[in-house]
Amino acid sequence: MAKINLTDLTFEQLENEIISLKEPSYRAEQIFISVHKKNVRSINDITSVPVSLRDKLNEKFIIPGLVNSKITDSANSVTRKFLFETESPDPGQRNFIESVLISEKGRETVCISTQSGCNVGCGFCATGKMGFKKNLSVSEIILQVYEVKRLSGKEPTNIVYMGMGEPFLNYENMLNSLKILTHPSGFALSSNRITVSTVGFTGKIKKFADDLTAAGNSSVKNVKLALSLHSTDKGFREKIIPTSVKNTLQDIYKEISYFYQKTRNKVTYEYIHFENLNDTDNDIKRIARLLRMIPSNLNVIPFHKIDFELKKPLDVFNNKQDTKNLLSNEKLNDFIDKLKNEKVIVNLRSSSGSDINAACGQLSFNQEKISGTEYKPIS
Repeated sequence: MAKINLTDLTFEQLENEIISLKEPSYRAEQIFISVHKKNVRSINDITSVPVSLRDKLNEKFIIPGLVNSKITDSANSVTRKFLFETESPDPGQRNFIESVLISEKGRETVCISTQSGCNVGCGFCATGKMGFKKNLSVSEIILQVYEVKRLSGKEPTNIVYMGMGEPFLNYENMLNSLKILTHPSGFALSSNRITVSTVGFTGKIKKFADDLTAAGNSSVKNVKLALSLHSTDKGFREKIIPTSVKNTLQDIYKEISYFYQKTRNKVTYEYIHFENLNDTDNDIKRIARLLRMIPSNLNVIPFHKIDFELKKPLDVFNNKQDTKNLLSNEKLNDFIDKLKNEKVIVNLRSSSGSDINAACGQLSFNQEKISGTEYKPIS
C-alpha cells in the first residue's frame, strides 16, 4: 500500500489518522506544528512525539519535498523566480512548476501555482499556451511557500494564488491548502493576507463563498477573491478566455455579488490592458458600472509579451504581427485617468520580474530546455 503524504493532510484529517493509530488526539497538533510551522523534512525530525509514534508514522506516512532546480533573480532585485520539480503524471518524464517571490513595499508576497500548465488556454498567457500537465497536490501547493521561505530567508507576509494554473479547476486541493496555511498551529498566515484568483466558473465562486463561511472554517473566512476580468465585452472576452463561452459574464457577476454578500470580503478585478482593444469609452463605462455593484477595486496590468506565437483570432497579440503597435502600453495612463474620473478605485500593477518572465501571464517552462545540466537541484 502506498504511503500517505503527511503534508497533504488538513488538521482534521491528521487528527483522524492519529486516532486510527490508537494514539491520543493531541499528538496531531504536535505533528502538525512540526510539519507546517517548523517545516521538518523528515518524520524522524518530529522530535515532539515519542520514538514509538515516529515508528508508526514511518510505516504509514512520508514527507516528500519539492526539488528546487533553479532560482532566477530580476535585475531590480525585487523579484525572484523559483523553478520546482514535482511528481510527474507521466513515467519517465520530468514535471516542473514556477513560483515567484516579490519583495516590495515592506511585503514579501509569494505567488504560487495550483497546476502545472493550465487547461483554460487564455490567449494572452504563456502558461495557457503550455497546455495542461497536472493538478498539484495539496502538499505541492503549500510546499512552494515553505521552500521559498527556506531558500530566500524571507518570511512571507502575503500569498497570492496567481501562479501557473486555474485554482478553481483544482478546487479541493486549493481549499485544503488554504485551511493548512491559515491554521493557527501551522503556518498561521492571516486569511486576509491571501488572495485567490480565477477567470470565473459558474457555481464555483458561490461554492467558494459558502466554504469560506462554513462552520469550522473560521481560519479561511477572510480570503480575498480576484476575478481575471480583462474585458467587459462578452465577445472579446470569449476570444481571449475560452472558458468564458460557457461561464458568461452575467452569471459570473451574480456570483461575485453573492460572494460579497456572503463573506463581506472586498473583490478585486484584474484587467490586462490591450491598447485600443479593451480600453474604449464603452469599456470604461461598463467597468464603472460593475465596480459600483459591490465594494471592489480594479488592478490594471500592463500586457507582458510572451515567447509563444499566437494564432487567430488573437494574432494581434503576436509581436511579429503587431503592425499597429497595439501592445505599446502608451495609452495605459490615459485609460487609468479616465477610470479615475469615473470614480473607479484603480491601481496600476507593477511589471516587476518581466525581465525574467516572472510577471503576470509569463510563467512557463520550456520542456525542451529542461535537462540535468541546466537545471540542477539546489539543496
